[in-house]
Amino acid sequence: MTLDDIKTWEQWMSLTEVQRVALRDFSGLTEQLRGLEGYRVEVLDRYGQTRRFNVGRSTGWRPCHLELRNKASRGGDPAHNHYHSVRIVRRIH
Repeated sequence: MTLDDIKTWEQWMSLTEVQRVALRDFSGLTEQLRGLEGYRVEVLDRYGQTRRFNVGRSTGWRPCHLELRNKASRGGDPAHNHYHSVRIVRRIH
């Protein structure tokens, strides 16, 4: 089975975890944020703006990193592909 064979959420969920991991596309993750899920970071973005957020990750076949405002956030904006700098502020969980 290939990713092209999966057309619905129900088909995706009917796969075993091993099958889903084999099909998952991690190219949507921000390289600079890999391994920082569960951390609060301070970044300097491509526009020269500094901001802080908690690093999260979406689910599904092509996950992406998320910029979460605080640890109670249930969702956030997709993270940028590149930051000028990333600094760990603290671990949040």
